[in-house]
Amino acid sequence: MSTAKPPTILEKIYAQRQKDVEVAKATPGTRPEELDVYLEMGLAPPLVSFLDRLKRNPSTATAHPSLSLMAEIKRASPSKGDIAPFVNPARQALLYAQSGASVISVLTEPTWFKGSLLDMRLARAAVDGLPDRPAILRKEFIFCEYQIAEARLWGADTVLLIVAMLTQEQLPRLYAYAQRLGMEPLVEVNNAAEMARALEVGAKVVGVNNRNLHDFSVDLGTTSGLVDMVRERDVVLCALSGISGSQDVKGYQGKGVNAVLVGESLMRAKDTKAFIKELLAWPDA
Repeated sequence: MSTAKPPTILEKIYAQRQKDVEVAKATPGTRPEELDVYLEMGLAPPLVSFLDRLKRNPSTATAHPSLSLMAEIKRASPSKGDIAPFVNPARQALLYAQSGASVISVLTEPTWFKGSLLDMRLARAAVDGLPDRPAILRKEFIFCEYQIAEARLWGADTVLLIVAMLTQEQLPRLYAYAQRLGMEPLVEVNNAAEMARALEVGAKVVGVNNRNLHDFSVDLGTTSGLVDMVRERDVVLCALSGISGSQDVKGYQGKGVNAVLVGESLMRAKDTKAFIKELLAWPDA
């Protein structure tokens, strides 16, 4: 009798994404060698520095600077199902930018999150003409260079690298490849061992996921528990997942956390601009 454990949500997503990438790699026009040529031709749009942009928000120059916001476009999720399946990603991105977001995170995973590369491209196009536009993050389950090349060509300024799903060999290789394309990745961790691996590759922006990707449970204390590991380092620390109100943000204020990533709460907000201002305690624009 088999005692094998059923696959976790992360393992299911990873397996499906591997199949998806194989299809994309085999499709005329999006084969790996073709993406390489597009990059060599300089067809990828201009970058902004994810690291620098994350350090600026509407409160930065005030007497009481607050955290920066990474605002997420999320149609659905494995834990919540549909959230805003018919959102207009361009309109949402523009609203986030006008509300002071430093980064716009766009889910591009199609099966569980109902996202796409087109969502990201439209989000980028909507904010491209703004002064000091937000950086665009490809929020994805990345395991190979191909996905990073895709991200760069479709308008991302940065990509997510999830330590929990990358081997000791993959993480430094993919981190270095993203940097070669001009992108400083957001490296996601969930515990001390993963944080050690992130710091080992030289990550400058580390996101602590308060949601355990294996069982999707949320603990806002996860970020606070890892702050000491980066306190003496030149690392921008971000709290990811589970942040729903100003009390959550206040819990991180002055404790070494530089930014928060918020998705579901923003997607459900009736007045997005007012919600963001209250969430971060930012001054009037």
